[in-house]
Amino acid sequence: MHELPLVLFTVLTQVGVGAFIILYLSHKLSTISDRQLAVGLFCSVIIFGLGVVLASFHLGQPLRALNVFHGIGRSPMSNEVLLSALFGACAGLSALGLLLDKGGKGLFNLLAGVAVLLGVGFIIVVPMVYRIETVPTWANSYTTLVMILTPFIGGGVLAATFGAIRLGSALSALGIIVALAVRTGYINALSFANASLATAQESWFTAQSAILAIVLVFCVAGLFNRLTSKGLFALCTCMAIIAELLGRIAFYNLWVIPM
Repeated sequence: MHELPLVLFTVLTQVGVGAFIILYLSHKLSTISDRQLAVGLFCSVIIFGLGVVLASFHLGQPLRALNVFHGIGRSPMSNEVLLSALFGACAGLSALGLLLDKGGKGLFNLLAGVAVLLGVGFIIVVPMVYRIETVPTWANSYTTLVMILTPFIGGGVLAATFGAIRLGSALSALGIIVALAVRTGYINALSFANASLATAQESWFTAQSAILAIVLVFCVAGLFNRLTSKGLFALCTCMAIIAELLGRIAFYNLWVIPM
């Protein structure tokens, strides 16, 4: 699949950004320790970075990648690349500084706060890249919704893995509930735009929904302090990422331009 690097990029970066933001908020709410914050932020940045690296395999001529910056301010794709670069820099420096704990904690916490704002901007701009009027199956509000839910679903359980159990579980559960609740409307919108393409993605969406339902059970257990195992939350994170990858594969399979 030619778009697989983009599938991995959009899911992994959104999960990494989502977890970073949730961990930062949890620390501000005094529900996780300084050490949990440092380790969690660092791992979130690694996942984000992995997504960025994998995206490079989609470039036919990597040396021309810098040309994308020419459209900053008017091109959603240019804005996406810029925000991902800025977030990666700020988040990476803050996470590494907090992890090494060699001083300057206040500065690194401030830098993490800046990264959170950049991360929010990144989450917002990603779906804007795909709201293309010439692609009927993408030109709808569900494109924005399903992409914005990924940081909640995957980022929530990843944050829970590093100690933000209550907030992470709650946000992940909320994301899954919304995703499952709008699934019928989403499929109907896709069918209206292109019935044959929508039908072809049924197996992907069904598998995604089934996995998300399992993750939801674990999230509810975590929300009510019935689940505290770091290992189980790590497993949930893997399941959530797989589910979002399945949904994103279906999304990219919907690419078609009417002639």
